[in-house]
Parts: sequence; C-alpha cells; structure tokens
Amino acid sequence: MSEKILKIIKICLSIVVAFVLVFSSLFTYREHLAEAYELTFLSSFIVGIFFAAGGICLIFNKRVPQILYLCAAILLLIVFFVCIAFSNQFQMSGGFAFLHIVNPLIVLAYCLFLCDIRKTTVKLVPTVAAIPLLYLVFVLIFGAVTGNYIYFFMNYEKVGVWYSAVFILGILAGIFALGFALYFLNKIIQNLINGKKTC
Repeated sequence: MSEKILKIIKICLSIVVAFVLVFSSLFTYREHLAEAYELTFLSSFIVGIFFAAGGICLIFNKRVPQILYLCAAILLLIVFFVCIAFSNQFQMSGGFAFLHIVNPLIVLAYCLFLCDIRKTTVKLVPTVAAIPLLYLVFVLIFGAVTGNYIYFFMNYEKVGVWYSAVFILGILAGIFALGFALYFLNKIIQNLINGKKTC
C-alpha cells in the first residue's frame, strides 16, 4: 500500500474515530453531565479530541508522536478492564456498554494496525502511566474536598488505606505490563504488514 493511500485512510479513520468517541461520550452523559469527571467519560472524550487533532495534523503533514496513540489506547483499556472486572459495580447498559467496550477496542485496533511505533524507544513506554496517575491524583484531591471518591476502591476511608494502595499499585503494574505488551505487539504486527523496514 502506498504512503499516500495509507495517509488518506489514517486521516479518514482518525476523523471517524474522533466522532464516535466524542459523540458517544457526550450522548451517553447527556443526562449525567454532573458526573463528567468520571474516567469513563473523560477517557473517550479526551481521546476523541486527540484523534481529531491527529487527523488535522496528518492533513498538514505534521507527524504525531506514535507513543501518544499507545497512551490513548492504554487510557481506554483501563476503563475496559476495570469495568469488566467490576461489572457488578458499574452501569454497563446502553451507551455505557459502548464507552466501556466498543471505544477501547476501536482505539486498540487503530493503535495496533495503523500506528507504527517501531522508531519509538522502549524507554518511552512508561509514559503511558502519566495520564492515569494524574487522574488518580485528581480522584484523591476531589474525594478529599467533596467526599466523593468517584470509585469505591479509591475511598480509602471506607475500604482502608492498604486496600486502596494495593489496588493503585496493581493498576499501575497492569498499565506498565499492558504498555510493554502492546508496544512489542505493535512492532510484530507492523513488521508483518510493512516488512522489517521502519517507516
């Protein structure tokens, strides 16, 4: 496949993915805007804006750092795995099922098959934890101020400091493991698609 055709495909899909993510998050939370601080909403909305910006950058021949797509995929996969693991604790019907399952899988597929992170050094992979860490800090501050810790496992006053700490460490370990796994899986897939040459 020529680079020009691939670029057109990436631009079109970036805009489509951006629309799906932003529309699904806004539509699902249209009656829950007071809860727009939840990661379920923020992850799809923010990643949707990122994909729109990425599509615009491609139109103007500006290269987007490929590691950012890995960060986007990880952010949505956190929602996917946490909500699957605790499906009895979260609302998973209608649009929420879409945000928890469909959006993460769409972004994961884009990241694996349309991004080429072979030139990205493995030392950058730990940066995938940056946004989740910032969100965890926000949750703790928000909870301390309002008494609403958003997610039950972050409410250390009820579940205990050790439970929350172990849960957070478990999430971070999972993020790092998933980040490295997707990094190397992307390299394998891109080598199969494009050959051993980097682009």
